[in-house]
Amino acid sequence: MSEPAVSALIPTLNGAATLGPLLEALQHQRETGLLDILAIDSGSTDGTLSMLEAARVRVIDLGGRPFGHASARNRAASFTRGEFLLFMTQDVEPIGDHWLDSLIAPLRDSRVAGTFGRQLPRGASPEEAFLVRTNYPPQDRVVTRDALGRPFGPGATFFSNAFGALRRDVWQRFPFPEIVMSEDQAWAREVLAAGYQIHYVAEAAAYHGHRLSLGRAFRRNFDSGSALQTLGLTGGAWSLGFQHLLRELTWISGTFGSPAAAHALLYETVRMAGFQAGRMERLMPRGLARRLGEAPRP
Repeated sequence: MSEPAVSALIPTLNGAATLGPLLEALQHQRETGLLDILAIDSGSTDGTLSMLEAARVRVIDLGGRPFGHASARNRAASFTRGEFLLFMTQDVEPIGDHWLDSLIAPLRDSRVAGTFGRQLPRGASPEEAFLVRTNYPPQDRVVTRDALGRPFGPGATFFSNAFGALRRDVWQRFPFPEIVMSEDQAWAREVLAAGYQIHYVAEAAAYHGHRLSLGRAFRRNFDSGSALQTLGLTGGAWSLGFQHLLRELTWISGTFGSPAAAHALLYETVRMAGFQAGRMERLMPRGLARRLGEAPRP
């Protein structure tokens, strides 16, 4: 039997509410080509495991470790055999029939380390919808080493493992760095510095949106600020964030009205507070950082 050309990897935790469309899309790809599907589960109790079993998805656990965005994905990848590794989160829904071909095609060029597709913010809050629209435009883009010298902020995403693929041989040289968050950006920096390209493929699209409470927005951005500070990617955060906010408020006001724009101002204030606090994590007692962030910490 030939080896699967593509292995799909999905971190799962109580994802029964969103997994159905994703599993259906993957099943269709399984019927039209070689595809190995693996989930790494963090202890689901809501029917996720029975859904995965019914879809003939191989399931592994965290191997006794707490969940980490990088460590879980690296562990899952080590159990697969595909030449290409497809990473997805449990709440994405690929669109159409040809998204996988579009993502994989550039990877057949050995100069290309990874690809990522367009995300469309169905079900997202206005604030998160604007961020997704900014990060995932309708035009293709090739990311090269030159991007490392430019300011990093909204619209400058290097890679996304919420809906992206990479070459196994590159992952074996450059596994995801084990930082608290933004491991996909850290991985991208390493491969770009090594001379590889990353392709943003707008033709490969998936629905993916978040609607976060203010508390979750703070905690997620605390983790983001901590990780991006570690990577040296927070230079110009205030000016870039302010420019993004002005564009966001204009768009939300015109699309959803003034009350939504007022909420967006509050939301972004909380998000920026979390981000700036995360930048200072190294100066905090570990217990405080564990309470302020969302991802597990030692």
